[in-house]
Order: sequence, then structure tokens, then C-alpha cells
Amino acid sequence: MSNLLNACGVATAIITLSATAPNAVAQEHTATFTCQGLGSGAPEPLGDREGHTISVNEYTCLADSGPMSGAVATGTNIWEWDGPNAVQISDSGVERKPGATLVWRGMEGKIALTMADGKVTGWTGSAKGVDAIATGSAASLAGKPFTWTAKSTGPATFTIESKSQ
Repeated sequence: MSNLLNACGVATAIITLSATAPNAVAQEHTATFTCQGLGSGAPEPLGDREGHTISVNEYTCLADSGPMSGAVATGTNIWEWDGPNAVQISDSGVERKPGATLVWRGMEGKIALTMADGKVTGWTGSAKGVDAIATGSAASLAGKPFTWTAKSTGPATFTIESKSQ
């Protein structure tokens, strides 16, 4: 169970950034991110049933490609866990690079732990959100929706692929 709880905390921290998939025009844009959880919070049992927890996490990412390539993103998320699955309660963050700032807000998301031989081996997730504020060279992204998928790549690390319209 402790492996599950640790994985839940790591997965929670890592999944949220997802929200930053900028787009500079009306066509779809894809962006990729390399991310790391920043001391993910331990899952907090809610006490009403087995496996029902919340996790609150902070993370940081580097935009490897896409309209905000080279930007650094920081975010915070909250996930509600029911055993090995979680739904996003909140997610928000900011992505910065010289001449551009983008603020995102997650709208809904989910995470599922992957298991092998009864042990947590990682996680996958997906979500959608909106680029709420965008300035400078990112200004055309303001108000644009995005979706993302993510997967763990190691302890407290993950990648995100984001698509914006």
C-alpha cells in the first residue's frame, strides 16, 4: 500500500502541468514537455473509505517543443484518488520565456496507475484546460482550449504532450 500511496503522490504532482499547450494560430499545435514533481505531497486519506485520498502537488516543466519552446512552467494541482485512479480537482500554472507569459487553468483530468505483479510501475493521464492569460509573443493563445496526455518516466518525472487549437 505504501508503494501505491507514494506513486499516487508522484503521479499527482506530475500530471497537472498538462494544461500548457499553446497555439499561435487557429490550427492545432502540439507541444512537448519534460517535467519533474517538486517534493510531491503524500496522499492524504479522507477517512470515509479505503483508498479515498487527495494529493496536492507542485511541479515544473521545460517546454521542449511547440509555440512556447524553451519556456519554463510551474504549476500546482490537486487530485482526488479512489484507489489507483484519480480525477483532477484543480490545476493551474504559469509558463514563462523571454517576451511571453502564459497562464493556464485545468478544466478536468484523470490519472490511472499502471501495475505489474501487484506493484505500481508508473501512471498515465489526460486532461483538458484553457490558456487563460497570454501576453507578448504568446498573446494569440489567450482563451484557447488545450488537451494533454502524460506518462511517468521515472521517480517524480514525467512527459506531457499537449495539443491546442
